[in-house]
Amino acid sequence: MLLPLLLSAAQAGPEDQIMVNSSGNRLHWESMPINYVADPANSEGLEEADTLAAIVAAGGAWTLIEGTDVEFRFRGVERELHGGYDDQNVVFFTDDWVGQAELLAVTSTWSDTSGQILDFDMLVNTADHEWSLTGEPEKSDLQNALTHEFGHALGIDHDKAQEEATMYPSTAAGEIAKRDLADSDVAVLAFMYPDDADGEDAGVSAGAGCSTNPGLPFFAALPAAFLLIRRRKEVPCC
Repeated sequence: MLLPLLLSAAQAGPEDQIMVNSSGNRLHWESMPINYVADPANSEGLEEADTLAAIVAAGGAWTLIEGTDVEFRFRGVERELHGGYDDQNVVFFTDDWVGQAELLAVTSTWSDTSGQILDFDMLVNTADHEWSLTGEPEKSDLQNALTHEFGHALGIDHDKAQEEATMYPSTAAGEIAKRDLADSDVAVLAFMYPDDADGEDAGVSAGAGCSTNPGLPFFAALPAAFLLIRRRKEVPCC
């Protein structure tokens, strides 16, 4: 059964930018690499090879940063992908958008009650937005937006204080600056996923526990663009 995950409190430092679940445990991946597949088919007329390159580059922005152990690994193309908890991390486009029209994309994550992330789905809204791979001024840049989304897939919340941050909650049409991580993005990444030779995740709380309480998805709406709604669900750990 699914339980709502709660947003972290007001952000004062890297530890406060980590999403937590209803048990009070921080969201995190326990092992690397994080494998995912993608379907580059889209109604925007974007070339599939270039679209895949943008997706992989977006995940790559968070990968193998000095002092961290995060690695997103693209495992290939799969067609007709669907959202849902199925032990498969996916990225795909949809014209059948059910969220608010102003939203660019949505990332859903599933965790167990300890906070361990088990699955993510990343959907791109092609029903209401025009997309570009080159930062065209009147369109949303795919790599720029998905770099932000891969941050959410790691369990990282918005950085409302640093406008230059990839995890800032809004972006402008044509912007490409958020393709590259800012210092504040790297700081929270290193706090959550330190490259520790002993395998200890300093700063990541992973309490034990199981739950069978039913719940509903928790929706968090923030002003402006980027991903303003993220569905975060919790599944029992045992």
